[in-house]
Amino acid sequence: MMKKTIMAALLWAAALSIRPAAADFQANVSATTIPEGESFQLYLRQDGGGADPDVSVLNADFTIVMQRKSYKSSYVNGKSQTFNENVLTLIPKKTGEVVLPSIRAGREQTKPLKLTVVAGGTAVSAPSGEKADAARQSNVFIRSEIADKTPYVGQQTVLTVKLYSFVQTPLLDGTVAAPRADGVVAEQWGDAKRSRETVNGRLYDVLEYKYLLFSNKTGRVALPPFRFQGMISDPDGRDADLDDDPFGFGGFFTAGFGGQKVVAAQTAGIELNVREKPDHVTGAWLPATNVAVSETVEPAGGSVALGDALTRTVTVSAAGARDSQIPDVVFPDGSAYKQYPGKTDSKNVFDNGGIVGVKTRQIVFMPTEAGRVVLPALEIPWFDVASGQTRKAVLPARTVVVTGAAVSAPVRPENTAQTVPPPVEKKAETEAVPAASAPAPAAAAEGLAVLEKIAAQSPLRLFLAGILAGCFVVTALGLAARYLFFKNKGKAEGGARQNVSLRTAAGDLKSACRSGDAERAKAALLAVGQSLWPERPPLTLSALAGRFNDAVLTDQVEKLNGALYGGRAAKWDGNALWTVFQSAQSAAKTGKNGEKPPVPPLYPQ
Repeated sequence: MMKKTIMAALLWAAALSIRPAAADFQANVSATTIPEGESFQLYLRQDGGGADPDVSVLNADFTIVMQRKSYKSSYVNGKSQTFNENVLTLIPKKTGEVVLPSIRAGREQTKPLKLTVVAGGTAVSAPSGEKADAARQSNVFIRSEIADKTPYVGQQTVLTVKLYSFVQTPLLDGTVAAPRADGVVAEQWGDAKRSRETVNGRLYDVLEYKYLLFSNKTGRVALPPFRFQGMISDPDGRDADLDDDPFGFGGFFTAGFGGQKVVAAQTAGIELNVREKPDHVTGAWLPATNVAVSETVEPAGGSVALGDALTRTVTVSAAGARDSQIPDVVFPDGSAYKQYPGKTDSKNVFDNGGIVGVKTRQIVFMPTEAGRVVLPALEIPWFDVASGQTRKAVLPARTVVVTGAAVSAPVRPENTAQTVPPPVEKKAETEAVPAASAPAPAAAAEGLAVLEKIAAQSPLRLFLAGILAGCFVVTALGLAARYLFFKNKGKAEGGARQNVSLRTAAGDLKSACRSGDAERAKAALLAVGQSLWPERPPLTLSALAGRFNDAVLTDQVEKLNGALYGGRAAKWDGNALWTVFQSAQSAAKTGKNGEKPPVPPLYPQ
């Protein structure tokens, strides 16, 4: 008897040792026919404390939405059993026949399983052996449509994406991500639009998204699928999951949480064949549906004083193109003006046709001569993607009237220091007051007649007339005395006043240059010109530099102009201007070959 008992125990141990590995590590799924985008559950059961399963092999064909692990113990026929279970919520990445691969856990592995994933929007039939509840369409699916699969490089292409969700299982959460591809820029066009559509007899809520695509490279460009992942309402989810548990552990391991379910959906991939720009197109490449150019001018009115700046603010709008595609505004140079680029702003807006790029740039013009000055026209070439033709957006030329003396008029050096009135002018001033003399007989007779008329007037009228006459005489004498006083004082102090003003202007220039104040430097330079050439002072900085006839000083003055009108103040070097100005003044003071210097010294000896 004892031998039989021992033999039975040995046979039982041997049977346990040769039991298939699949008995200790098993895989099962909640359904083998799955609508596209729907999640299902994969159950991995292990006896005892086995090794963790390697689920990385699932990433190729499935999205692992959620993974949970639980331990369960049971006592059966006096024996204790421990089970480990991993529950994975998976969503297939493709449609058709899909194989769920074998999964390893240490030395054990599961058997592969065959699944059928039905494309979204088509009816799903229940295979034999599966419960009837699986015979339904997808609760969530997604579709896409592109307007033009052969756009030009940089051309706007409209992509429409529609997300469908069954009205009885509405969306609770989730987003549609914009497409991402190397060399492709995507702009979302407006907010999502809501509507409803019937597909195969089922009513769906539809969210429609529109994107504007711009490819920066030519040839074949592959766009990855659009993906959606979110949560839907699933009132029957908990009860169904109780039945879906193949190992009898209950709904704790299911994907439904209070009537919710994780879902995902994706479109098929899209391939573009992007064309290069046509051979006949030269210069800047701007593919668009329409381009317009306009400007505003400050100051308005069509006239400007010589030495003042005129600013043209040009705006270019390109429908169907982004702001970064619009070329910079550049005017040709001219002999009657200098130009300096100002600030540039750009932005993208949207209208019923898609994107509209807007670029605004300021150009500062400084006229260099008086009279009628023509500011140049502007042409923006662009490519009409609808007609395949090259067109131009034109801003016409603008004529302005520049008032003031011409800056190129010659200046005589001998008139730059001080002006002494000629003796004849003094004689004229002396003879302006006639000497008293005896009236002629005819004049005496005429005077007596006037006196008789005055005597015939009333006393009151004579009194008032006397007061008015006295006021007039006093005022005239006062004005004449003031004029003579200040004129003689100016003659006596003219030279000294000019030298003080020149010294002050030079000091102001030095201070402005050392502090980097471009506005003060401009005012000080013009004050120097006013002091040096009081009769014909230079009205612009360029004209002032021309009076010194120094190329290095002219270059520094143009840099100052650029700082004032071209937005380059940070690059202006005031110390360099002051150094060059001193050198130019010293050279002008010394003169060449014994000639009389054209510029008087700033600090006369």
